[in-house]
Amino acid sequence: MSHQRLPPIETKRLYQHIAGVLRESMDSGRFGVGSYLPPERELADQLGVSRASVREALIALEVQGRVSVRVGAGVQVLDASSPRAASASADEPPVGPLELLEARLVVETETAALAARHATEQDLQGLQRSLDQMVQDHARNPLLHDGDRAFHIGIARASGNAALLFIVTTLWDQRYTPMQDRMETLFTTPGLHTAAVDDHRRVLEAIAAHDPAAARQAMRRHLTTVRKTFSRAIVAGR
Repeated sequence: MSHQRLPPIETKRLYQHIAGVLRESMDSGRFGVGSYLPPERELADQLGVSRASVREALIALEVQGRVSVRVGAGVQVLDASSPRAASASADEPPVGPLELLEARLVVETETAALAARHATEQDLQGLQRSLDQMVQDHARNPLLHDGDRAFHIGIARASGNAALLFIVTTLWDQRYTPMQDRMETLFTTPGLHTAAVDDHRRVLEAIAAHDPAAARQAMRRHLTTVRKTFSRAIVAGR
């Protein structure tokens, strides 16, 4: 006796649902080609969601070639039949950039505190090399993350906890998406890169001093700054 298969359950993130609603509005002609979408605050109020979720949805739509996002100018609707939109992949990452930062804020602050307790001289030397590479990366290309990634994973390794090493590595692997790259291009500045290096240096100094509280605080400060940067409005005052 055969049984009819049950339909699969969709597990979309909130920003993906928002992007879908906006795509339907554009396809229906509510927002015509060349027009500008309402400001983030207005979209958030209409949809009953946070402005951060709206911002992620807009970045996802830009990666798909459906809109053009310009910080300070707004979000303009593009022609869905354009070569860019036609060739863009509709696949979206399972985790949005802001959601990923929230997870890192929870995990990496305590990982840094553990590293301050357990780091060996070899660990500290490795972290210093990663920090030096981070400085070189930023001088060559602000979107290079090899040194940054090595630094954070080095902290997880210094914590002495293999599970945390696995989690931090997995979180970092989720960073390499078109959405993340576009968000960084839109919102990061040379000043932020300089501040990030200073933040990492403070984290390393706290770990080298074997001061868990200072390491936790330094890591929290760094990741909070990044989250605030990505939470800026696309158009100021809107």
